[in-house]
Amino acid sequence: MSKTEKPGEEGKAKSMVASSHPARDSRPFASLSLQEQKDRVRRADASTRYRLILDVADGRALVQSLTSQDLFLTIKELGRDEVPELVAMASGEQLTAFVDLDCWRKDQIDAPEALHWLALAMTEGEDKVLEAAQSLDFELLVLIMRQFVQVLRGAQAFHDEDNPADYSKCIGAYELEMLQPKYALLVTSMLDCLYRLDQSFFTHLMEVLRWELPSCLEENSFQSHCDRLQDLGFPDPSQVGEIYAWVDPDTFDVDQYRRYPGMVEAEPAPGFVLSVVRARDLLAEVLAAGLNDACGWDLTYLANKVLVADGIDFGDRVQLQAAMDKVYGYLNLALEHLCQSDEQRATQLFGDTYLLPLFRLGYSLTLQLQRQARRLRASSVGPWLDGIWAECLEILAMGQPLCPGVLDDPSGEGGRPFRNMADVRRVKELLATADATRRLFEEHFPFHLPTPDDLDLGGCQPEQTQAVGLRHFFLTALANRLQGRAFDATPLPVAELAALHGRVCRDKALAEALREETRTWLQTLEPAAWPFAEACLQCWDDTLCPLRADMLDPRFVDGLLIRTA
Repeated sequence: MSKTEKPGEEGKAKSMVASSHPARDSRPFASLSLQEQKDRVRRADASTRYRLILDVADGRALVQSLTSQDLFLTIKELGRDEVPELVAMASGEQLTAFVDLDCWRKDQIDAPEALHWLALAMTEGEDKVLEAAQSLDFELLVLIMRQFVQVLRGAQAFHDEDNPADYSKCIGAYELEMLQPKYALLVTSMLDCLYRLDQSFFTHLMEVLRWELPSCLEENSFQSHCDRLQDLGFPDPSQVGEIYAWVDPDTFDVDQYRRYPGMVEAEPAPGFVLSVVRARDLLAEVLAAGLNDACGWDLTYLANKVLVADGIDFGDRVQLQAAMDKVYGYLNLALEHLCQSDEQRATQLFGDTYLLPLFRLGYSLTLQLQRQARRLRASSVGPWLDGIWAECLEILAMGQPLCPGVLDDPSGEGGRPFRNMADVRRVKELLATADATRRLFEEHFPFHLPTPDDLDLGGCQPEQTQAVGLRHFFLTALANRLQGRAFDATPLPVAELAALHGRVCRDKALAEALREETRTWLQTLEPAAWPFAEACLQCWDDTLCPLRADMLDPRFVDGLLIRTA
């Protein structure tokens, strides 16, 4: 799990300060009021939070004043086993939230993980064992414990002469079977402590474990889990599909989504949503001016919707950062689309508008690109796209649209979330070239592209259809024209390679006259297709021109269909 980026470092995240809070003062942290301490801790990175908590006399009160999600992510980032004191200082509500956020796999509880959280919460002595057990949601405690212990018999076991109790398995008046030997010692110690400190609580726990139907317990516990997550700001998974709903960027009316004054949340929004803001984006400049609590909570709810919709592990910092990168990317796209570079207008719009519609707008801007990419892949040129166009269109077309990594670095692979309108413009330019190229082949050239099944490569180089790209058809047709024939993609006879080399190359490089002639010709047809044609000519520059005309091997000449037989 990656560390939180520290505020103020060049090229990293900025720390965002809520506009309703005063500027940071120079007073010692320990001398601040609890509310002031909480405000400062909420804005700090994880390691600073931890140090500040340990520096105050009443760290427990400070810990329990934090939102459950902020405290959970702090613990996970620092390493749960490295900061058991933070877990031990958490309230029962916070501890329950830790289990809810970290230990459910759909509708099933990961009992060993949950037991680990309980064990960490109980590291401060026997009183803490009882406090943690009693403060945790009782149904959740039962659901966890039933994975480790089975109640065989109650008090009657001690009066059964025919089948006497096994005293080595007894705690109090109950004979127990430990179901997982790996955890038997830990569970036995916990139950023994509960029996000695509060027999009524222990008895109630044993009776419920003994008689509660597993199916009812699991159903009730899962429903309670879902209810608690909703209280934390996580929506029901069945209600998050709307987040990726299409809105038309051309008709989007921001005035329809103005945020109306409503009830003010009692607590400031969690600080985790501000931990991955990139510097230099328009959105980063907007957030640097400050967030009021209403906007902060709106951002939190939006982030949590994305986490649920994408099936993110709430405790995985890497996944969380990737999800937040997407959230900020789409919001930034929306702001730049609506406000260009007007920071003042963007700040007002962000503060006055519900964020979910802005997120949808940003997503829809990329969805437009994806739809165009899919149309191109379904066209006649789709099976033959090659080079950067094939790579980019493939990445754009699958799942949620991503910005192709090759646009950042020629050796880049895969994709990343869109971040700004500059990304959108670059992809639009690439798609415009691909679409202009489609029109060249479908509307201007005097031949039709074959389907992969119809292409006959018998006696030709390349020998396999998979090795053929759009550049082969274009350059072969151009070669035929240079040889005095019609502009057609009929394979070039191998005997004509030397003559073609003489017409195409000058001093082991592509003849500039040919380049300019081709460019001028395409300007009359589809000017936007020139980058494609230029990339095709580069194939000759790289693979044909450096070779000697009398030693040309068709296997090493790229961009031509050559008949060798």
